[in-house]
Amino acid sequence: MKAIITTGPMTSEIREVPDVQVTPDTIKIRLQYVGVCFSEHYDWKHCDKETAFGHEPMGIVAELGENVKGFEIGDRVGCLFGNGLPGAGVMCEYALVYPEDCVKLADNVRSEDGALEPLGCMFSAISKVRATMPGTRICVVGCGYMGCGAISLLKLRGFHVTAVDIRPESLENAKFYGADEVYYPEEALAKFEASFPVVMEWAETNESLDTAIHLTAECGQLCVGAYHTGEKRLVNVQLLGVRAIDMLNTHPREWDMLQDGIKNAHDLMANGTWKFTKVPTMVYPMNQFDKAQADLETKYGKYLKALIDMTKLDGEPVLM
Repeated sequence: MKAIITTGPMTSEIREVPDVQVTPDTIKIRLQYVGVCFSEHYDWKHCDKETAFGHEPMGIVAELGENVKGFEIGDRVGCLFGNGLPGAGVMCEYALVYPEDCVKLADNVRSEDGALEPLGCMFSAISKVRATMPGTRICVVGCGYMGCGAISLLKLRGFHVTAVDIRPESLENAKFYGADEVYYPEEALAKFEASFPVVMEWAETNESLDTAIHLTAECGQLCVGAYHTGEKRLVNVQLLGVRAIDMLNTHPREWDMLQDGIKNAHDLMANGTWKFTKVPTMVYPMNQFDKAQADLETKYGKYLKALIDMTKLDGEPVLM
């Protein structure tokens, strides 16, 4: 089968790799889409060896292990990669998944919205926000794909959401997905220094972390949803201490949370409760993985999410 493998910094090629073989307790899926995640962007820019990327799969059931129940060949599924399963993951034509890490997509959920892993991350992060009172003021710093999804979930829980970003296009997206008010960082800092009982940070930069710390109230909670891969971040630990801010990494490490998250995200999309659907998505063929990664830095105002079409070797990117 074919897979995308990097050959050095910011360069990749399509290679033939050994196919995966279904086992009694696994499902073999034919990948249709794999998401392009910013958490891999630094490694793509700096990798000095052959590396395989990709952890946000959506595909079609191609083969079932003899012990697997509840799925049929041809089902569209959103999945999780990993869980200790060999041969599960990367941007390749076929992969193995456990049935408990799969969600069968409803007919009204489009395939482009079926890469459920990042949605599970959003659900996990929101579940760790300790505010429970509807109307509580929560600030979201960073309004890309993950930040906008978080905003829409926070609104679904009845919170008042203030969005902060450095880009006007991202602030417009934040308003579209439900933010009650939007500000550039300097505006937010001038108006809301130490004001919010909860701040969520999704922007992946040292500056966004610093902004988020300053906006968090005394004894407030700072929820860091971004992964912050790459170089070290230097933040004001003294201010965290003086204000007694609880800083919590809310990206998921609990596999059961991810499993619940992808299932709940799908169900709420399917029944119309969660409106984070038909998100502007750029779909790239396999041989344009490097362009898809490079475009992450200039996508703002054009689209929110990028996918690699694992059924197409060549062609032009398509906005869905």
